[in-house]
Amino acid sequence: MCWMAAIPVAISLVGGMMGAQNAKQQGAFQSAMAEQNAAYKEAAAQDAEKRGGVEADRYRRQVGQLIGTQRTGFAANGIDVNSGTAAEIQDDTAAFGEFDALTIANNAAREAWGYRVGADNDRMNARMAQSNAKGAAAGSILGGVGGAFSSFAGGR
Repeated sequence: MCWMAAIPVAISLVGGMMGAQNAKQQGAFQSAMAEQNAAYKEAAAQDAEKRGGVEADRYRRQVGQLIGTQRTGFAANGIDVNSGTAAEIQDDTAAFGEFDALTIANNAAREAWGYRVGADNDRMNARMAQSNAKGAAAGSILGGVGGAFSSFAGGR
């Protein structure tokens, strides 16, 4: 008859251990998902930086072509392209073009920064999931021990 009193104790202990294992597995899964999301966001940040560099270079080439068109137009009208107003217009075009190219690169860097902030948040969430899982596992074990004690004490 004594062995029958041990059944609820054993069930409580096994239930607590199973709950702890489940909590650890769930935490590991959530942590892995958050780490994977962080990796995706880091890849997106690198892509944004690369796209920004490519787009800025493309824009610089366009500005160079525009300056070439300006020079051709001035020369076709008999204007000296290397002095006076013609030279100033070309210098202004080059300066504003470079400013725009730098703006393109800066916007890409800001986009990348946003992705990296998101990746950092995901990494923090991964650590939090692991920490929460440990707490839930400990709580499950303590709950199982408490249930076992209650079953044992109630059977006496």
